[in-house]
Parts: sequence; structure tokens; C-alpha cells
Amino acid sequence: MFCPMNPPIEDSVVRTRQNHWLLGSLHVCELVVNVPNDAAVSWEADGNTYCIRKSSADERDSTVLGDSESDRFHHAGTSAAVWKIGGTFVKVKAWRHGMQLESDTIRFVNSISSIPTPKIVLSWVDVAWNRSFLVLKALEGQTLDQAWGLLSADRRMQIAGTIAQFCRTLALSTSEMLMTANGNGVLEPFLTVLPPDSEPSWKPQTLGPYSSNQLRSYLSESPVFEGDTDSFSFYHADLGPSNIIVTEDGSIVGIIDWESAAFYPTFWLGTKPLVSAGFFLHGTEMRAWAVLLASTLEREGLSSDMQKYQAWRKAIGK
Repeated sequence: MFCPMNPPIEDSVVRTRQNHWLLGSLHVCELVVNVPNDAAVSWEADGNTYCIRKSSADERDSTVLGDSESDRFHHAGTSAAVWKIGGTFVKVKAWRHGMQLESDTIRFVNSISSIPTPKIVLSWVDVAWNRSFLVLKALEGQTLDQAWGLLSADRRMQIAGTIAQFCRTLALSTSEMLMTANGNGVLEPFLTVLPPDSEPSWKPQTLGPYSSNQLRSYLSESPVFEGDTDSFSFYHADLGPSNIIVTEDGSIVGIIDWESAAFYPTFWLGTKPLVSAGFFLHGTEMRAWAVLLASTLEREGLSSDMQKYQAWRKAIGK
């Protein structure tokens, strides 16, 4: 059922006056000379000091007259939007009980690897507004999508090799359950049954957490997955060219957008790039990154398996 959030996701961050932003129903971000005692966090950017603190009732009432568009960097449908404020990105996503927070996933990745990720400034859930907020330091660089046309073939292969090594490193962390790092259901629409028509379109649909037996039941005991539900490997699951930040010469600065990262069946690591439009490039070489990454993952022992993916779709009625 199509249903926007209330208030709409694109109104989650509102600039009510110069250098003063309301972040949902709970917090304020502002440029300050002196950091107030009640600040939850503060940071420096471009010679200025910013902080985030709890908002007052009077401040929350001022959203009606505010501007939610000027600083908005990205807007995706009814359930996600990003603002750029004071050298940070403020990511707002629809949230429901039992969801993994991206900040927790980033901390998990940092604990098991040296893969570069954005620095977390602050993270919280606005339960009243059914959304999560994540403030991250902006990474210096550009997306692989933006840089692609200026990179040599050798440089592109080097990037794919590094990303594949990242995947191999993460895959060394395994679980006996299909789940997130904290044991919640995973966010992977490609592997999840369609929601009932009564479910609001903004509400995230999670898969699991499932043990091997539970997943086999979910897949209608399909024999195609014999052995694939015994162990699950950790995977970013969204390594498209817009989520890889590089320098002008193609050095990798960091990997962003970890909200779908979780423990998945191993076949999914090499298959996802070939089925998701999120791995497409803009321009005439649309599928070049997806194909290059999939072939590089195969050399790392993480092969695609379209037969299993099609069998999975059939088992869940897609």
C-alpha cells in the first residue's frame, strides 16, 4: 500500500534559520562559537564548530516555517533521504522495531577488518517519527561512478581487486544464521517475499533472522539450496559504484552505505552484482562495474550462481 511517512521523509531535517537545523523530533544541529554543556557531540569543519543537542519544544514548533530542501543531498522514495551539513552527511531512513542500525554495522566492520568506513558522529532512533538518524563525517573524494570515465582499465581492475579482497575479508566472518551483525533480520529485498498489500510502502521489510532449518522452511525445502543454508558469510551487499569513494586517481577512500550488510548465503556474494541495478554505472558502460566485480569475485572463490537465485525467487513466489 503506497503510504508516505508522517511527516514525510524529506522533511526529516529542516533549517529553521541560518546555521540552525532541526533533526527530527529530538535534536538540533547548529553552528556555535562555544559548545553548550548539553551538546551530545561537537566537531570542527571548515573553520567552524558544530554541535548536536536535544531540541526544545519551542524549536520543534518552528519546523512549519523551515526549509528542508536547501541542504538535502539525496532523496530516495518515501523512506530515505540525506542532508549535507557542516562537513557531515545526515542520513535518515525509515525504521521499525527489530532493525539493525547502520552505525552498529559500521562498528562491527571496524572490529573485524581495516576496511575504510565513514566516521560516525552520532546515531539515534526517532521512535515517534519511525526513522533512524545517522550523522557521518563526509569522506573526501568522489564516487567510483563519477570517476569511472577517467580511470584506466588497469586502475579499474585494481579497484575491483581491492573490493573483492574486502569481500573475502568480510566473508571470513561467518554465522550459523542468516542475520545482521547484531542478530536482527536483514534488509535485502531481492531475497525477501513481497509484503502484504496492507503494509505501508515506507516500512522496511526484513528477512529473518533465520537458522538453517528456518531458512529451509522459508525456501519451501527446495533441494537446490542443500548445503547453502548451513553457514552464512558477512557481506556488504550493496557495493555499487555510488557506494565506493575514491580519489581522482582511483585510490579507495572508503566504503559507504552499510545498512544491508549482514550474514548471507555465500552464493549471494557473487550473484548480487549481476542482478541489482544498484551496481550499474551512469553512461554507456552501464554494466561494466557489475561484470568486472562479479568476475573478480569469482577469482576470489566467490562465484555467482544465477540458478540458485532463480530458484530462491521461485521458492518465495517472485
